[in-house]
Amino acid sequence: MKASTISATFILLLFIAAQAEEDPGSPRVSYITDSSTDRQPALTAFPNYPAIARRDRIEGEATVCFRIDQRGKVKRASISEYTHKIFRRAALRAMRKSTFEALRPGQLAAKEKACRTYRFRLEPIPQDQPQLVD
Repeated sequence: MKASTISATFILLLFIAAQAEEDPGSPRVSYITDSSTDRQPALTAFPNYPAIARRDRIEGEATVCFRIDQRGKVKRASISEYTHKIFRRAALRAMRKSTFEALRPGQLAAKEKACRTYRFRLEPIPQDQPQLVD
């Protein structure tokens, strides 16, 4: 594994841990996987858990493929795979808000294609709390 990939993964894990401490009771995207790219994330946006999916206790994942331009902006984001269509819009919105580090002057790179998988997971319902039933 490249050192840049390891450092990017470490930064993502730290951010996820910090988000979990802020609001431990809310559903969240618990894991993100990026395909290999040499570009470092500058801003990683996390999708909001869709309210209907939370209500119906639906978990799943969505994979977004995209290109990175020279300024580090995400271009041509599209869903390549998903387990439930309800996660498509949230994953696309988050990917479009994300950015990568721009290339330095004189540095050349083709617009890279990469993919990111967002995994949507709910926290289990504690057994000692009553469950609401409609």
